[in-house]
Amino acid sequence: MAVRSVAYTWYSAADVPKMFRFYRDVLGLRVGRVHPSEDAPEFVEFDIGNDHWFSLLPVGFFDQPAGTNHGIVFEVDDVDATIEAVRTHAKTADEKVADYPSCRMAFFEDPEGNKVGLHQLKAG
Repeated sequence: MAVRSVAYTWYSAADVPKMFRFYRDVLGLRVGRVHPSEDAPEFVEFDIGNDHWFSLLPVGFFDQPAGTNHGIVFEVDDVDATIEAVRTHAKTADEKVADYPSCRMAFFEDPEGNKVGLHQLKAG
């Protein structure tokens, strides 16, 4: 028995359509499945790649209020550009990108207060 990877991460959303637009339009996540439709999303699965999924579920699905989830960290190709792109749409956002020996990171809260990290590996 072995854990192979993370299957999915999910957030509860009080306003699934608003959160769907934020993650699709602002962060540019690739839509995998939307139920019943993109015009009236109630359950959303974004395809992150490599069999990794990020889901938005209505608040009652797992009995967890919106804005109380632990967090997800997305690997991005340009952490500076990404934090700037989300800054005006996010509830809060780091003022500066943190610089570490092997990576750069920034954090923000999505429109419902869920913690989201942005991670960029350094070359080499």
